[in-house]
Amino acid sequence: MPTSSRFRISSKNIFLTYPHCSLTKEEALSIIQNLNTPVSKKYIKICREVHENREPHLHVLIQFEGKYTCTNNRFFDLVSPTRSTHFHPNIQGGKSSSYVKSYIEKHGDTIDWGEFQIDGRSARGGQQSANDVYAEALNSGSKTTALEIIREKRPKDYCSRFHRLNANLDRIFQAPPAIYVSPFVSSTFNNVPDILQDWVEENVVSASGRPDRPMSIVVEGDTRTGKTTWARSLGPHNYLCGDYDLSPKTYNNDAWYNVIDNVDPRYLKHFKEFMGAKSDWLYNRRYGKPFEIKGGIPTIFLCNPGRNSSYKEFLDEDKNVAIKSWALINAIFAFLTQPLFIPGSPPSQANQDEATEEEDCLL
Repeated sequence: MPTSSRFRISSKNIFLTYPHCSLTKEEALSIIQNLNTPVSKKYIKICREVHENREPHLHVLIQFEGKYTCTNNRFFDLVSPTRSTHFHPNIQGGKSSSYVKSYIEKHGDTIDWGEFQIDGRSARGGQQSANDVYAEALNSGSKTTALEIIREKRPKDYCSRFHRLNANLDRIFQAPPAIYVSPFVSSTFNNVPDILQDWVEENVVSASGRPDRPMSIVVEGDTRTGKTTWARSLGPHNYLCGDYDLSPKTYNNDAWYNVIDNVDPRYLKHFKEFMGAKSDWLYNRRYGKPFEIKGGIPTIFLCNPGRNSSYKEFLDEDKNVAIKSWALINAIFAFLTQPLFIPGSPPSQANQDEATEEEDCLL
């Protein structure tokens, strides 16, 4: 270490190492925060490292708002708040704050204050390999952490390619859609007509037992008859309602069936693909690239009676003769007159004749 009269360091990033320092990182942070400097401090990161000989060291990164010039090699000495012990650091200018920060973080036991200032340099003052940075991002385990790594170590890429990075990392770290857990089991519904039970047995099964071209079903009935809760209790499914937009976030290609709930058939996108259990088709998303639907699974269409909801009324319109003929081949139509669950009643065949297949009503 040079003498005080000859010591001089000028840098925006100061890297300090305190060997044999018994202070906690919290005590050190408090002391350094209160050091009076002509240039404002923007960020401080401290790591406490215990060597094999059980001697504790402190590593410190200080980032200043501008270049800070220090000519006193005792300026960063730490004094114990409980006894008159001084701890003198090794002082270096950090050419790459990103590299110093990464080095400090390797030891794990860290604390920081302020907001880290991104610099244009990376490892050892040179340009770190883009492959290394992106490998670190991919291994980080989350999109948020990956973006932070790229922001810190490849700021040019972060600024100039953010939208592409954001979209790519969305796909890379895409979590599968949350699995819906029904509050009911299918046996809870004690007034399910035979037509629905038979359809479930034949069509709602895993891929290995599924027909090559399963049949879909349209279930029409008044509100609060249990249509939705019944349909969602049968197994792994995709639930589509309202103004849906299919994406990997909302649609699971491994589901056993789809439920399309209260969507006006006049505005149902990909009507034939859903009802006909088509395989391997593309859904054109409003935002983003088309999403490939593996398909080949049946769909339960739920609706209420009346215009803008009923599939029967829609198909009965004169202009829909062709689609009606096609629909009668690819789907079963059931019309409910009673709820699917009657409180206090055991599972039974009662009233099965009240809700039956009514394809003849469509002819």
